[in-house]
Amino acid sequence: MKCLNCNSTRAENFYLIKDAPVQSIVTIKSFEEAVAIPKKDITLAFCKECGFVFNSTFDTTIDHYTKGYEDQQGFSPTFTKFINDFTQRFIDKYDIYGKDVIEVGCGKGDFLNLICKLGNNRGIGIDPAYVPGRSEPNPNIRFIKEFYSEKHGDLPADVIVCRHTLEHIHDTGNFLSTIRNSIKNNKEVVVLFEVPSIVRILKINAFWDIFYEHCSYFSAGSLGRLFRLNGFEIIDIYVEYDDQYLFIEAKPSNEKVVGNTHPKEEAVHELKQLVDQFVVNINNQLEEWEKRLLMQKDEGKKVVMWGGGSKAVGFLTHFNKLNVIEHVVDINPHIQGNFIPGIGIQYKNPEFLKEYVPDTVIIMNGIYRNEIRDSLSNMGLAPEIICM
Repeated sequence: MKCLNCNSTRAENFYLIKDAPVQSIVTIKSFEEAVAIPKKDITLAFCKECGFVFNSTFDTTIDHYTKGYEDQQGFSPTFTKFINDFTQRFIDKYDIYGKDVIEVGCGKGDFLNLICKLGNNRGIGIDPAYVPGRSEPNPNIRFIKEFYSEKHGDLPADVIVCRHTLEHIHDTGNFLSTIRNSIKNNKEVVVLFEVPSIVRILKINAFWDIFYEHCSYFSAGSLGRLFRLNGFEIIDIYVEYDDQYLFIEAKPSNEKVVGNTHPKEEAVHELKQLVDQFVVNINNQLEEWEKRLLMQKDEGKKVVMWGGGSKAVGFLTHFNKLNVIEHVVDINPHIQGNFIPGIGIQYKNPEFLKEYVPDTVIIMNGIYRNEIRDSLSNMGLAPEIICM
C-alpha cells in the first residue's frame, strides 16, 4: 500500500473502526439531518518506512469544510491562556514584529488575529471555511476563502503558519510540497505547523481522538521526515498542552537535509512498537468503557458529556448504541442547539445542567478538569467527574 507521506509502498492496515460519521464538527440544525449523515469505516494504516499513520480508506470526495465547520476553542479560559502564552513565546523566538504572516487553514481567524495583535503584524488568512464577522476586526488582516495553492506564494510572507490543518489533509506529501514550492527561494521564511500527536493517542489508547475528518496522524519522527523530504530544515520539534499538540518549526532549504534528525524524533521501529501495543490494548480499553457505562445505566445514573465536537463524535461512535448518555454540553455558543453529526444528540449550554442535575460528567479533555469542576461548583453541582 502506498504512503502519501513518503511515497513508499510499505504501509499496512492495523486498526478498523466501523461506521464512523464522516462529519464531526459541522453545525446541524435538526435531529433528522444529523442522523442522516453518512457513515464510513476508518482504516488506520502504518507506514514502515516513515512512521506515518493514516486512514487508508478515506473518501476524498466529501466536503468537510464549507458547510458550517465549527472548530473554535477560544471560549475556554484554559485554552486562551495557553494560546496567548505560546504565541508570545513564538513571536519573541523569531522576532515576529511588524512582519507579514500567512495562516494556511486559518479557521475563523482567531490565531491570525492574535499573532498580528501581539506583534503588530500584517496577516492573510486562507481557508475555504472562513466565516466573516467571527473574529475581532483588524485593518491589517484580510481573508481569502480558498484552499491554499502555489499561486498564494505571490503573497508577502515572513511567516507561514498552519495549525490543525495537516491532519485533515490526505495527500500530505503533495500538500507540503505545494507550500515549499510557493515559498520559492525565500529562505528566511519561518514555517510553523501544529497537529495532534499520534504518540499520545497510541500510548493512552485515546480512541475518542480518532474520527473521520482526521485522516492523517503524526509523530515527531513522521512529521520531521515529511518536512525534510520536501525541502525544509527543521529548527525545532516539541509537544505542548499535556502532550496533545505537536509543533514543528522549520525554514526552507535547498540543501539535502534528510539525515539531520531532531532529538525529539523517534525511530520508525519505536513508533511501530506503540502501534503494536495499541492493537493489543485498544479492545480492552473499549470493553472497560462499555462496562463502566452500562454500570452507570444499571444504577440509574444521569450521565452527560462535557466537550462537543470531534472528541464527542469519536467517543459516541463506539457507545451511543448503549443509550447511556442523553446530553452533551459545550461552552461554544456556536455549537449549542445543534445536533451531533451521525449521533443526533443536541448540544446544550452548560447552564442546562442546573436543571438536569447530572450524577456523572465525562470530561472529553482532561486538561479542562479544573475549569469544568469550578463551573459545576458555581452551579451548585457536585457530580462524579470522569476525565478522558
